Amino acid sequence: MSELRTDEEQAEMIKKWWSENGTGVVSTIAVAVAGVTGWNFWQDSKQQSGEAASAVYTQLVQLAAQENTDASAEMQGLAEQLKSEFASTAYADFGSLFIARIAAENGDYEAAAAELEALVAEADAEPVKLTAQARLAAVLTQLGKADEALAALPETADAAFAPQIEEARGDALFRKGELADARDAYVRALEAAQALGQNNSVLQRKIDSLNTPATPSSEDA
Repeated sequence: MSELRTDEEQAEMIKKWWSENGTGVVSTIAVAVAGVTGWNFWQDSKQQSGEAASAVYTQLVQLAAQENTDASAEMQGLAEQLKSEFASTAYADFGSLFIARIAAENGDYEAAAAELEALVAEADAEPVKLTAQARLAAVLTQLGKADEALAALPETADAAFAPQIEEARGDALFRKGELADARDAYVRALEAAQALGQNNSVLQRKIDSLNTPATPSSEDA
């Protein structure tokens, strides 16, 4: 399963989106309901929780970067800790993404799909939902459920997530044998990636493989 970003880069993009789109709304509601004193207490508690969650997440990312298969159990524990202890923060969603990733890397695609389906259903932030949808489609394609993979994907997506969505769409179409449509999806994914300043050699190879004309059989010669 190819991904255009590391989990750490994905998390940073999601957090940036949330800071630009969600904080103002939450702040307005909280001040109106709780008043200034309650708001200050809520902010302090939120900051402490966020810092603790960030520390756990940093450990998780560092372990993942080591590519140490012996660390899988420790990574699983940290991801589950993010979900259970910091359910009110965005880090809980990152924990779910990691749990699904670990399951997929261990070949348990059914478990990965179940985790991602739950995240898609529960996620409020669009970036989290789009990331989960792309990864769910990739897992379902691995399971040979190409039609379900396509159904799991949105018709359109924010430009920042279009490379993931379109590559997942292309993989599902390729599995179905719809090669022309698969190539079109890969081209859209590559163009979206390039617009974001990303050079994705995997996508280019997928496109190139579909540009290669079929070798004539001896009967055709």
